[in-house]
Amino acid sequence: MRKMMMLVSLVAAPATPALAQSYAGHDGLPQNGAAETVSGLRIEPRIGYDRVVTELNVESATDTASVREGNSGVTYGGEVGYDVAVNVGTVLGIYGGIEGSSVKQCFPDGFGAETCLKPGRNLTAGVRGGYLLNPTTLLYIKGGYSNGQIRLGYNDPNSPEDDVRGVDNLSGFHVGAGVQAGFGRKFYGKLEYVYTDYNGYEIVDGSDKASLDFSRHQVVAGLGVRF
Repeated sequence: MRKMMMLVSLVAAPATPALAQSYAGHDGLPQNGAAETVSGLRIEPRIGYDRVVTELNVESATDTASVREGNSGVTYGGEVGYDVAVNVGTVLGIYGGIEGSSVKQCFPDGFGAETCLKPGRNLTAGVRGGYLLNPTTLLYIKGGYSNGQIRLGYNDPNSPEDDVRGVDNLSGFHVGAGVQAGFGRKFYGKLEYVYTDYNGYEIVDGSDKASLDFSRHQVVAGLGVRF
């Protein structure tokens, strides 16, 4: 029995490092093409679910009121990024993106007129870090800066001269998480959730204060190519 155990140990000893090196080399980086599937420049179109939430808060010396409303639609756009496999299990990267949305929120005043808000283009820039579940599957988190455009429209059929159109830019931040799977050495697919919070508007008049804030929830799928 002892001789059998010694024989198994002699056979297994050289096999173990060989198995480890099929995924990680001497420098700790993925080998056998794994590094190429998660590193380098990448470009991806994206599409998914978008929910924009508007929250109005009013405070006075004697009362407070809050109205929260959300509308859903489709978000679409693209992202460009660059990733590096820093060791056998970790990937770090930077990215930038642009997207649009089909969401529209309208608030009628009860007398025929209405005020509508619609998100315009949204710009993002940030960093992401991930863990390789296997040589081609990446679980990651992301976060960074967002700059969203909001389009405001007031329409009064009874007094067209009072109609107003305007565009403004709001800064904010976003955080998210997702999973990415490679197909071959160049292509990958991903699914991620992203939460964005924008700096809104605030008006103070003595003891009265009103604020209007915007946030969004997105579930996005992407199909990309890596160079």
